[in-house]
Amino acid sequence: MRELRGNSEDSYKMLYSYLHMLEQVNSGTTTKVELDEAGKFKYLFIALGACIEGFKVMRKVILVDATFLKNGYGGVLVFAKAQDPNRHHYPLAFGVLDDENNASWTWFFEMLKTVIPDSSEIVFMSDRNQSLITAVANVYPQSHHGHCIWHLAQNVRNHACNTIKAVVAWRFMELARYYTLHEFESAYASFKVRYPSAFKYLEENTKRETWARMYFPGCRYNLDTSNSVESMNSAFRDARRYALIPLLDTIIKKISDWFNEHRKDAVSGSIDTKLVPLVEIHLHNLWGKAEKTPVRELNSYDLEYEVTDTDDRKVYLVNLIAKTCSCKVYDYEKYPCLHGLAVYLYFLEVPAAHGRRREVNIEYHQLSSQYYWTDLWAMAYYRTIYSVPDKSKWNVPDHIKLLQIIPPKKLTRKGRKKVNRNPSVGERRKRTQNVRRPRTNFGFSWLLFGMRTNNPSEPNNPSEPNNPSEPN
Repeated sequence: MRELRGNSEDSYKMLYSYLHMLEQVNSGTTTKVELDEAGKFKYLFIALGACIEGFKVMRKVILVDATFLKNGYGGVLVFAKAQDPNRHHYPLAFGVLDDENNASWTWFFEMLKTVIPDSSEIVFMSDRNQSLITAVANVYPQSHHGHCIWHLAQNVRNHACNTIKAVVAWRFMELARYYTLHEFESAYASFKVRYPSAFKYLEENTKRETWARMYFPGCRYNLDTSNSVESMNSAFRDARRYALIPLLDTIIKKISDWFNEHRKDAVSGSIDTKLVPLVEIHLHNLWGKAEKTPVRELNSYDLEYEVTDTDDRKVYLVNLIAKTCSCKVYDYEKYPCLHGLAVYLYFLEVPAAHGRRREVNIEYHQLSSQYYWTDLWAMAYYRTIYSVPDKSKWNVPDHIKLLQIIPPKKLTRKGRKKVNRNPSVGERRKRTQNVRRPRTNFGFSWLLFGMRTNNPSEPNNPSEPNNPSEPN
């Protein structure tokens, strides 16, 4: 198994050659290795060219997380990823750091900034690791940083008293996802009364702008947790035990498989379907109800309408040109809500009146953000990701071959050294059973239970006869 997955020391020695070949087979790829003062490995950063190029047509939300490596040298495996419009993994960059601290996270984001520049459109989503939060604020000052509401919900539930903690976590996540100020303030006031200790924790340790949808300053669409990047960590659970180069091989091959699979998904639909399946199904489910929803035109030139919801009988205002609705679902999700779809159907069916702005030709797919169009979805996957060929086919310049890296210090395992080996597949190991020891009673049990013996022919108490029925 060691020969199949490679030697850990050799992985560090050949790392520069491996990264050179990775850049050769995948144009536009960025790699960087950082060493300490003694020439030992410290950090690694890799951003595949196909992923960075495809991110140009993706929603600008980046999810970041780290997980521990178990290859004997310690450190953490870091992923920065987006999510494609159909909720698939879209890795942007990954790397290996010595630990989660200010210096390591700052270095990683500085490397990420070389391929994804700072912008007010960019949103980062992560847990509340303080070093990560500080690094994002320093390296990407124009971006917005949201906190994963699932992780925060676990902290909130632990501060709730005299109630079912799971219900508190669910209530908080529901609270974080409200769309309008009135709904949020009403629910937050109720949360304060029912769970005062959890409310106190939120007020003293968090800012609403980082977790409440309606207060968040950036555009994060329907992404409010970092759970998807954590699922990537679980996808490489076994690979985290590999040597460095086999670990990188596993990650790159998996990303290549994802690209191939999602590329086929993007082009497999009908030529008339111009929205990704997630949005197409959502609108299909709303279609029947939208046809029966009353709509009244308010401004024929600016295409403003009044919609009466058949469920709550509330009136909502929709602007078809600005793609907004007073329910705010359309504004945040960037694809039509029930009211927006009802207005569009009214717009198509009602004949144009005098003064109506009919030079605006709105097609069905244009109701949604362009990030949900199938054309852009396919463009994100148009490039192929290649894995590094076998070592026998490497063509590496001599000056790169001479560059070698000293492995970091190995971790020493704590606790007693393991002696017994694990049984192989199909091998049965003899089960050991504890032999029950006789009770240690120091000779005083007879005071409570009388004298007892294991011989049935002898009486338990010498003062008693063997057979009470026999005459003396």
